[in-house]
Amino acid sequence: MRIIIIGGGEVGFHLAKIFSREGHQVVMIDPDKEKIARAEETLDIMVIEGSGSKVENLSKARIKETDLLIAVSAFDEVNIVACMLADKLGVPTKIARVRNQDFSHKNAVLTPEQLGIDLIINPELETAHEIVWLLRRAAATDVHEFADGAIQLVGLRLDSKAPIIRRQLYEVSQSMPQLTYRTVAISRNGRTIIPTGDDYFHDGDQIFVVARTDSVQELLEKCGKSEEKIERLMILGGGKIGRILAKELENDKNFDIRLIESNQAKSELIADQLKRTLVIQGDGTDIDLLASEGLIEMDAFVSVTDDEESNIITSLLAKHLGVRRTITMVTQANYIPLMTSIGLDAAVDKRIITANAIARFIHRGEVVSVATLRGIDAAAIELIAHEGAKITKKNLRKTNFPNGAIIGAVTRNGEVFVPVGETVIEPEDKVVVFTLPKAVAEAEKMFE
Repeated sequence: MRIIIIGGGEVGFHLAKIFSREGHQVVMIDPDKEKIARAEETLDIMVIEGSGSKVENLSKARIKETDLLIAVSAFDEVNIVACMLADKLGVPTKIARVRNQDFSHKNAVLTPEQLGIDLIINPELETAHEIVWLLRRAAATDVHEFADGAIQLVGLRLDSKAPIIRRQLYEVSQSMPQLTYRTVAISRNGRTIIPTGDDYFHDGDQIFVVARTDSVQELLEKCGKSEEKIERLMILGGGKIGRILAKELENDKNFDIRLIESNQAKSELIADQLKRTLVIQGDGTDIDLLASEGLIEMDAFVSVTDDEESNIITSLLAKHLGVRRTITMVTQANYIPLMTSIGLDAAVDKRIITANAIARFIHRGEVVSVATLRGIDAAAIELIAHEGAKITKKNLRKTNFPNGAIIGAVTRNGEVFVPVGETVIEPEDKVVVFTLPKAVAEAEKMFE
């Protein structure tokens, strides 16, 4: 597939890295010399210096031969114009990152269809939604839904108190026959492992489990992660994400929400916009302010300012004061694996969340959904098995499934189960596959 990416910032660079690894032809367009040089030096892609909203540059990128255009520059207007031009020039799929909610709102004057855009991504909205998920599943570091909510992919960090430490995966599975789940990946010392039943769980492992949704809570308890309810919440940062998050949580009357914003004018504006949130104007790094506003009594602390260092420091401060759950927004991917090692619970990265929302559009087979995970080099893909596909012709034991990929769960006629060696995948089954980048294309071919 030929893909043009408008914008060489962190989101564009990350997407180009993913797509080029999967063997796609990627062209990046950006006016910034440094961003273009970085991409050219580190990625196997073509680069063009210039604006993505100019026909001349799109023509250099061979726009008429392109299958997908992704516009993720820093400017909404450039992204919208690039998609409009791509639509006129016959590009089948156009995706734009647009922060202005006037374009993504359901009552927008100009709809995405009128602008020639197939998908509008609002990173702040997507990030807020992910934080809501993490708050509702408080023991997990990652939560992703598949099969219309019937299956969840859950990430969690094992500590020395976890009952499954130093036990084999097969042994643990045999001891919990009532639960429908499979451990699909282990992140250990910076390495991603696709495990077998003979592997052991170790203290400090970050594990990823695909499970039937109604099995998740008991599974977390078996892993030493009690699912305590979050009701009292403090948010640091009154930017777009903080405001959207507070507004989403206000729909649940069980939440007691407090939001801290340093800017006085912005604090007053937010207070007018929110109905059930207590808005506090002050410095979120001031320990006395946090303590006086009840941080010690909070169940969770969410730090979503534009200052990454402040987010990390205040989250550490919250943990020090006894807050059970912290969620920290970061912008550098290399920070994410360090979060739990320094005592923090979960991190969110707008770049990866945006990539998750976009990735489903670039796969060949009938991909229902895709989740790219923080801190590990792997993805979970939900696929539909087609009539005559290789995956349907033999049982799994005899199927030459690619190395670096594992089937986590299958949904058939509304029922969820974990397949075994004798299982035969049937046409129209929805299958959640966990895969390393090298195996993505091969795994997808099995379902075509």
